[in-house]
Amino acid sequence: MTENTADASKFFRFVPEKLEDLEEHVIGFFKCLPTIPIICLSMLGSDYANLIGEMLLLPSFFPAWILLSRLLANSQPVVMLLPVNLLHEEVQLEDISDQKFSDADTGSIKHWHCPWGYTVIDCILPSYKQLLEENFLLLSNTTFAAADIQMKNASWWSQRTMLNNRLNKLLKSMEISWLGPWGCLLLGERSVPDRIEKLVHKLISVLKSEGKFEINYTLISAIIGGAKSVADAESCINQLLLYKGYFGRGACCGEERFRAFSAVAQTGLATEFIHDLIKEALAEYAEQVAREPVIIVLDSDVQMLPWENLPILRSQEVYRMPSVSSIFLTLDKSCSHHKRDSGFGTIIPAIDPLNAYYLLNPSGDLNDTQLEFEQWFRNQELEGKAGNLPDTKELIMALQNHDLFLYFGHGSGTQYIPEKEVQKLHHCAATLLMGCSSGSLLHRGCYAPQGAPLSYLFAGSPSVIANLWDVTDKDIDRFGKALLKSWLHEELVALSNSTRDGQLVQQFSCMSMDDDVALTSVKTRRKVYDGKLRNLSDGSNRGCRRNRIASFMSQARDSCKLPMLIGASPVCYGVPTVIWKKSPS
Repeated sequence: MTENTADASKFFRFVPEKLEDLEEHVIGFFKCLPTIPIICLSMLGSDYANLIGEMLLLPSFFPAWILLSRLLANSQPVVMLLPVNLLHEEVQLEDISDQKFSDADTGSIKHWHCPWGYTVIDCILPSYKQLLEENFLLLSNTTFAAADIQMKNASWWSQRTMLNNRLNKLLKSMEISWLGPWGCLLLGERSVPDRIEKLVHKLISVLKSEGKFEINYTLISAIIGGAKSVADAESCINQLLLYKGYFGRGACCGEERFRAFSAVAQTGLATEFIHDLIKEALAEYAEQVAREPVIIVLDSDVQMLPWENLPILRSQEVYRMPSVSSIFLTLDKSCSHHKRDSGFGTIIPAIDPLNAYYLLNPSGDLNDTQLEFEQWFRNQELEGKAGNLPDTKELIMALQNHDLFLYFGHGSGTQYIPEKEVQKLHHCAATLLMGCSSGSLLHRGCYAPQGAPLSYLFAGSPSVIANLWDVTDKDIDRFGKALLKSWLHEELVALSNSTRDGQLVQQFSCMSMDDDVALTSVKTRRKVYDGKLRNLSDGSNRGCRRNRIASFMSQARDSCKLPMLIGASPVCYGVPTVIWKKSPS
């Protein structure tokens, strides 16, 4: 078996060939779990949904169920089933016919091709696909006659703003309807004071006597540590008692839908004593405590959704991966190059963003972005090319020999660096692919999804920041600038004695991003750019969260003029990766 074949078996989580090897396989799986929470999300539709409905004796079936698993080293796994309903009409997007362009405008517009074809998401959330198509059409219609500029510019921005607001509303509805109070299971860990741990144990003892079933400590701890209110925590506890810990529910259905299943447990609702314990425990968390990161593992039916931008996750540090085994492989391969202590028990990769190679505007038509960033790259003595294209061999060497690879062009850059060449590498830089839909995965029926981020991860890249859908250049440049400034300012005190780093901060503060841009200058990055990386320290910021690649993405998203339509597009594939500055040799 070749090294790449062995890596593929780990990356795609093949099961053991023999049944007698299953126990050893499962034991090895749990031993490999990091101390970073791994949240697995799968959507069970069609026959699976019908089977669950029959088993629960439901009077009417749900079109789908979320299977949510929370895995953490040295902790009992948490598994929860949550029913999913079609979102109601009031949260559906308005028909695109209300926003059609004139025949003159649409003559050259291309048709949008859905990268995932058709999945269960299209049954329960059809408005999401419609939203992305509207976004595509608006970005394909940005050049008008001079006489129409003012009117069309106002109309264009109005429609873009409406799409931004609709996406925001859609994500809020997803969280409320599908997850409800169980959104707490998506959150990262935070330090647990001894007093809270004692309260959790006391609560578990009471619940065991009330519910007469095994109580999962990890689950109760996640509820207490993540609930937004006493009411939410109490709702979770009530549902555990009603349904014997088998499943929960969000706002998409009422208690009456599960009456047949829960009738025997109607007397098991939380007592006043349980309420007081919950209230006391949550009071201990009154002060905001930074959470550690989480890694979400999304099945192919839900990976196209921007889960990182659900309200409960929007301000969190979130990474996404295609499988749990791919996390093991990425930590193993990327930590062999540079590694640091994460501060939460797992050794994680580390990169120096000043050891970077940039490929800026290789197609030659993103002049504004090139003007914004080219001089800064040169001042920092970074290697790279701007406005022209090096050969593939040079780009492959750049991926191997640098900590960070920065791509600011159209698409994912596969037209310059073929995925098959990337996959041959045994070590690969952390990567920013900030073109349109650079992070979108192509879903082909029962086959595993394909896409540039997966190729880079397979090659050993610790993290890849890329866009799920099409974006405009000016606004995604704001995202990049804000991300870079956040990285720099986080470590500014530690780096105050470094003239070079101080100059870097000053130069980026002077970079201009005009808020109001005429449509004649709006460009997309199909076939937009992301900003570049921060400086760092040794990753030892005490008293605050460490400086990692995705630590400040939420702030950067909010810097966009359209914080949802543009800001929600960038996501981070990979594992937590420390930003640090190498000591001079």
